[in-house]
Amino acid sequence: MFEITYIHHDCFLLRTDRCAVVFDFWKDPQSVQYGQEALPEFIRRLPVELPLYIFVSHFHKDHLNPDVFKWHIHRDAPVRYIISKDVERHVRYLLKKDSCYSGPRPEPDQVTVLNKGDVFSDPILRVNAFGSTDIGNSYAVTFLADGLTAFHAGDLNCWTWRDESEEDEIRAAEDAYESELTFISKEFSSFDVAMFPVDSRIGTGYFEGAMKFIRRFEVKRFFPMHFAMGETEAESVRLRSDALAFSRYALGRGEYIGLTSPYETYVCMDDKDSHKDAFGEKMEGDSVIPDVPIEFTESYFVSAGDTDAEQELSISLLITRLIEVATAHANAMHLGNADMPNAHTGWVFSRLAIEMERIPRVDTYFNITTWLESWNRRFTERVFCISDSQGHPLGYARSIWMVMDTKARANFPLTSLNFKPEYISDRVCPMERQARHKTILLPGEEASAKEGRAHIASVPPTQYTFRYSDLDAYRHVNTVKYMQLLANQYSLAEHDALHARRIELSFLHEVGYGTEVEILRYEAKDDEPGEHTSAFLIRKASDKSGVLYARITMVAR
Repeated sequence: MFEITYIHHDCFLLRTDRCAVVFDFWKDPQSVQYGQEALPEFIRRLPVELPLYIFVSHFHKDHLNPDVFKWHIHRDAPVRYIISKDVERHVRYLLKKDSCYSGPRPEPDQVTVLNKGDVFSDPILRVNAFGSTDIGNSYAVTFLADGLTAFHAGDLNCWTWRDESEEDEIRAAEDAYESELTFISKEFSSFDVAMFPVDSRIGTGYFEGAMKFIRRFEVKRFFPMHFAMGETEAESVRLRSDALAFSRYALGRGEYIGLTSPYETYVCMDDKDSHKDAFGEKMEGDSVIPDVPIEFTESYFVSAGDTDAEQELSISLLITRLIEVATAHANAMHLGNADMPNAHTGWVFSRLAIEMERIPRVDTYFNITTWLESWNRRFTERVFCISDSQGHPLGYARSIWMVMDTKARANFPLTSLNFKPEYISDRVCPMERQARHKTILLPGEEASAKEGRAHIASVPPTQYTFRYSDLDAYRHVNTVKYMQLLANQYSLAEHDALHARRIELSFLHEVGYGTEVEILRYEAKDDEPGEHTSAFLIRKASDKSGVLYARITMVAR
């Protein structure tokens, strides 16, 4: 049995039947400011006879509060301080008996100073000190009687800061991080618990360090940290939301446990897990998370940077979120790209349709739930429900996916995947499937169009040449870029007056870097009252072969 309580930022209390461990205490938002004779509430609650270990990874203010060196005077059981060399230098006045400091201080034999590579051991636990990509230590703690291994990263992370760094600085940060992981891997290949930074202040790729960590080590339970440095409440909300968002990448690689409220507690007892709130009351009953979630839900916050000029979630970003949720669900079902039979196959869209009654607006939360509706040898049909923070549906999406062999540039059979019929949900999606589309031609090509089988473009075509930023991991143009191209076919006045109710995308042929395309637009004549429908064809300029067909129905705001 063990339990982990989130205190604040990087501070956790890990407790077993034999001891309690505190990592990187900074401050306790739940306690009144305490003085020399007082303690934070979570320490007060500990039985005084329970041995206590206090870890400090380095001297930065968000990891070290010197008041921890007074806690031993309130304890009956032994208290041991395990600190880095830089911490020892910064609190020398507390640790040296010849200093002029007259307050409480620990005895020398209560303090253990560890450098990278050092090991401390006693009858209760063993500590391996590892390095950091900032300063100080990271720690691996083995609870000897329980066989439990826990890792606290301190400030070990892949601090690339890609949005503001030069390429050589980014490579240096990556190399330094990989070097530290290699050093750790010589001693450990797995951890039962990992507490690791997921801090979106880094910017682009903020979860890169966490992702590399869970790929290098088998982590049974991952706890994000280092997300409590927001200067405003809005920024704090965003940082917490971003930390939780990493869960969709971690699925399939262990349990992701996002504790974000002070004193929120995770309890593991006899392989049954539960959560408690700040006062120790259970939030959910003991449960075992199923191996395969038939439905999967993710929550998002809409920041100003996520919106379009109408202060609504941009459709291109909504598509990104759909892809993210689909990816996380596939990973959790062991059907994701990581589970493909080789490294050159992966999931891609064949069709996508979105139908929205309302679009999430700036500074609001929304949810996306996904499930599988059908599966055959070549395609699988995946459905999404987009809902508001209260769970009320805002819209739905239907998608058809295939697996592509990126070497042969061809459809790869799904029979090679470990799919089971029980993965199909019986939940009903009220959204209609896509209808067959018609060809769109330029006016000069009318003679080649058969009656009722083609539309004639009603506006001159737009040209576009795809460049590097338009490509995805498969080196073909990504779906989000297509959506951005289509949105740009409407004027600002049209977007101000109308919003998209239904969008249909049919992928005809992939294209890549340097391909020049034409975007043809046809204005439908058979709209329902209050609706305005346009059909689009993106085709190669060279041979006029189709790349993507789209149909977008707009309604008045």
